[in-house]
Amino acid sequence: MSDYPREIVNNLQSRMLDIIWEDGSAQQLPHATLRAQCKCTVCQSNRLLAIATEITPDLRIDDIRQIGVYGVQLVFSDGHERGIYPWPYLRELA
Repeated sequence: MSDYPREIVNNLQSRMLDIIWEDGSAQQLPHATLRAQCKCTVCQSNRLLAIATEITPDLRIDDIRQIGVYGVQLVFSDGHERGIYPWPYLRELA
């Protein structure tokens, strides 16, 4: 199993992030799931304190910024852009 993607497609219509990994396996992750599972310190603290993050049905990923070979930073339509998603973490969300 490879932890690096061969291709990432941000499907705005279906609000899915489609990832094809180097080993050929494919993964589809809903934008809302990715936002809900953000690993930034603010989001993790909110989850620990049971503070809900409002995720609207029209939430989408507006930008994907590669962070070296480590992973990606996802920029969401609600303005949230603090989370970095390492490749192994994205794989485990499948």
